[in-house]
Amino acid sequence: MAKTDGSINPSPSLSDAGSRESLGLLLIKPSQYDDNGYVIQWWRAFMFANTLNVVESLIQDAADRQVLGADMRIETRVIDEMTEVMNPTALMRWLDGFDSRAVLLVGVQTSQFPRAVDIGREFTRAGYPVVLGGFHVSGSMAMVPDWAPAFAGIEEAGISIYAGELESKVDLLLKDIKDGAIKPVYNMLHATADLLSAPTQRPTVALVNRTIQKFHGLEIGRGCPFVCSFCTIINVHGRVMRHRSPDAIRSYVRECVKQGGKSFFITDDNFSRSPVWREVTQELTKLRRKLNAQWDISIQVDALATRVPGFVEACREAGITRVFIGLESVRPDNLKATGKGQNKVHQLRDMMVTWKQAGMLLYAGVIIGLPNDTPERIAEDIRIMQEDLPLDLPEFFVMTPLPGSADHRRLVTEGIDMDLDMNNYDTAHVTTDHPLMSRADLKALLWRCWRDYHSWSHLKTVLARGLLHGQEMTELRSTFVCARYLAALEKLNPAVCGAIRIRDPRTRRGGFPRPAVLPHLVRQVVGNLVNGGVLLAVLLAAYGLELSLRWQMRRGKLEPYRLRLSTEGVASNVAPKLTADAEGASAAAE
Repeated sequence: MAKTDGSINPSPSLSDAGSRESLGLLLIKPSQYDDNGYVIQWWRAFMFANTLNVVESLIQDAADRQVLGADMRIETRVIDEMTEVMNPTALMRWLDGFDSRAVLLVGVQTSQFPRAVDIGREFTRAGYPVVLGGFHVSGSMAMVPDWAPAFAGIEEAGISIYAGELESKVDLLLKDIKDGAIKPVYNMLHATADLLSAPTQRPTVALVNRTIQKFHGLEIGRGCPFVCSFCTIINVHGRVMRHRSPDAIRSYVRECVKQGGKSFFITDDNFSRSPVWREVTQELTKLRRKLNAQWDISIQVDALATRVPGFVEACREAGITRVFIGLESVRPDNLKATGKGQNKVHQLRDMMVTWKQAGMLLYAGVIIGLPNDTPERIAEDIRIMQEDLPLDLPEFFVMTPLPGSADHRRLVTEGIDMDLDMNNYDTAHVTTDHPLMSRADLKALLWRCWRDYHSWSHLKTVLARGLLHGQEMTELRSTFVCARYLAALEKLNPAVCGAIRIRDPRTRRGGFPRPAVLPHLVRQVVGNLVNGGVLLAVLLAAYGLELSLRWQMRRGKLEPYRLRLSTEGVASNVAPKLTADAEGASAAAE
């Protein structure tokens, strides 16, 4: 399939002079509003949403199969609002160039839902059909279909919703769009996709080029076998692990590398539980050697992944360099309360040491605001993560009852008060009461965690361990510093941040005033220069610290930072009171 500019993809019949009909599809991944009503946007983001790539690939495949007839020309235009300021007037002119047209709001998360509705409303008012899909409407339909706040504004705006996976029903949706017969609701939750026969992903270069490190998304499979109460994935994708074929994965990665791709994010919620992890890592290893590729691959796994025979070694050979673990808490009582029984506190240190000895950058999700949390306990948890657990880069999240999770359905059933503004369901806002802390105290605690963990003294420890265990130091150093300062400066989770913040007053949320153009522009330029200057200064200081540590390493002074497994004669240093509780809590969870 030819591409005109990397963001507009025509079907093969685009150049056919005799083409009688055409279909234009505008695919938009909405962002969300910040606390001041501005859409969160950046000149470049850390990564883009792979859902856009998957959906566009499905539509391109349908065009190749000519599901709407040999004379139908299908063209897509793809926008990730995180890195692109939309011009609705220009986009409407583009849509007007087709006989049939529609706007697809793709991969909408709960915090993006209000923004998605605002975008959709602008198009429906002008007469363009809009279909909204993603985890928010899918999870809500699956778990709380009668909870009105989950669908607020949809009917009034005239927006259709699509719940479930698209693979097996893309032909149906395209035919309805062509025939002008789009339904108000597509409930396809029962139609889980056979990923083995699903179309192969195709690289979307325009989206990749808007990320700082040119990240490509790579979907191996879907589903997760565990039953965490806060999770939405298991209630949309299910608990049965499904996967794409290794041949399809090899074809996609080869094409990405051909186009200059060097960074990949495997989007599976739990790659270590994929039935084809061995085949996939073998294919990646072969490709890496054949293409002489030096790539950077990130995966997500559970805390038991190091116990899967051969898994860590296979990941290292395949060129996987970053591992994200669902840690959630270092407290057995909190893990039990969230159904996270697979995490054993007394095994955490050896698990992390194993990954570190393999040279991996180690990320972990940590939830703040679990039932038994207090400021004092969280402070102790931070100390444990710094001193006892060799974690590199934790990401802190406020416990959030996301629509689609068991936690959220329980609160709805019990009539517990929750925030009705879906924009706040981003794991950086407090959306319901905590039994031991006020909402204000809990939110303040979140930002304090980012600050306290990412201290200058702990940066020294993290860098020293990284040098000793062969980690990629540029990534380790820059990610540590950026996490600390982006959280402090922007009051956003660094995962949704990027380089050079854009605050477009034209898309400010309803209810907020529009600022005068010139003063607003000056504030934005000055703010970006100041924040960028602060970040650059700290990055340079961190690099200086690394150079100092390299000199010390040559003199043998970093050996105290070297990590060893408990089987190598080093006892676990996890705090005694946690270790004492671990056996009983683990047994109860099992």
